[in-house]
Amino acid sequence: MTINVQGTELFAIDPADNTILDVGCFTTLDGIDTSVAQVDVTCTKSKGREYEAGLAEPGSASFGLNIDPKNPVHLRLHQLKTAGTKLKWVVGWSDGYNFDTEEGIQPLIGTPGGLSALVLNSAGTGYTTAPTVAITGGGGTGATATAQIANGKVTGFTITNEGAGYTSAPTVALTGGAGTGATARALVETEIDFDLPNTRTWLTFEGYMNSFPFTFGLGDVVKSTVGIQVSGEPVLVAKTAP
Repeated sequence: MTINVQGTELFAIDPADNTILDVGCFTTLDGIDTSVAQVDVTCTKSKGREYEAGLAEPGSASFGLNIDPKNPVHLRLHQLKTAGTKLKWVVGWSDGYNFDTEEGIQPLIGTPGGLSALVLNSAGTGYTTAPTVAITGGGGTGATATAQIANGKVTGFTITNEGAGYTSAPTVALTGGAGTGATARALVETEIDFDLPNTRTWLTFEGYMNSFPFTFGLGDVVKSTVGIQVSGEPVLVAKTAP
């Protein structure tokens, strides 16, 4: 199923106070990507050059804004660009936006030492009801989650309590539900980052703003196409729950 652009939202974490900046009404968003460098592995017996994948080489993203000097987020973004601050960004896709209420599912801020995600290693087979999720070890307490199933297989998880105090990844056990074979692993938040509800598709990336030009066109509003130097590999997190 294709996803409409209308309803897409862009957010960033302000590292000064670990709050979420909602970019609001932007007009374009492009270039969130990396290219993969080539490593030459050609030997003397090769008939032609041979290559393997090397390091990811992040590209430059950009988003368009109709600048509002009374919008505190626009002012803060310009300050962060001037400071050269690398930010954590996330794009919320339109499959988590309600056009009736004109509200989208918002990203949350994860707590260091809490669970950031449960990753499904194997979906298993034969499940007639959702298995129980048991989370133990890792030096912390309080983490709880539920599983979702479809067609006899585990499809994903909802973290109902991220817990606290985890210094290593706890063990995840899936029991019951009349099925077998499903396994999962836990990821622990080691620094301030997004905690993303699984009821929306997300695209996360990091990068600093390297340009923030102002365009004054006759008969038009003041605009900017903000450039972002992407750092590392963007991560696509698919929606797994209604």
